[in-house]
Amino acid sequence: MYFGLTPNDVRKLAFQYAVKLNLKILPYQTENNCASIDWFSNFFKRNPTLSIRKLKATSLSRAMNFNPVNVKLFMDKYESVLTKYKFEARQVYSIDETGITTVQNLGKIVAQRGKQQVGAITSAERGTLVTMCLAVNAVGNFIPLMFIFPRVNYKDHFIRGRSPSCVGTSNKSGWMQGSEFLNFIEHFTNHVRPTIKKKKS
Repeated sequence: MYFGLTPNDVRKLAFQYAVKLNLKILPYQTENNCASIDWFSNFFKRNPTLSIRKLKATSLSRAMNFNPVNVKLFMDKYESVLTKYKFEARQVYSIDETGITTVQNLGKIVAQRGKQQVGAITSAERGTLVTMCLAVNAVGNFIPLMFIFPRVNYKDHFIRGRSPSCVGTSNKSGWMQGSEFLNFIEHFTNHVRPTIKKKKS
């Protein structure tokens, strides 16, 4: 976990295993100390459950804290809160944030062979990363989004054309910080309207 094998690693392991079993090895494989690319392709055909995936960056602190002990501790506490207050699914919300770019990913098109550069019109060549924060409850209902822009001063036109009731704010980094989180909680409270009798988890 978090230290996966690259295709070259798999080929090297296959070569080492073949040597250990005294299997027949081709000369060029011995020179490179790894199995061939053809072997790797056939290996994938024989094992359709495997695939080559793009890695997702995971910080060391997240990897160290996301372990069975901590997950069980969280789930035990979560279960005790649900049992104590008898929350319904519509009262349980999950809050998350993600970064989105102002320039969309470009797909592939059909073009003349040999053409060196094929362009597509976008809002800019390099996008700006904007943080989007949202809350969804266990039945699938969600409150309007909040956007955090990497700007010192926020302007209303940043969210022009937004979906109804979305809000925006800004700071130098464009990431969620203490004051922005308080803004989001206020935004959340305005839409969910929690009370002592109508609690939210």
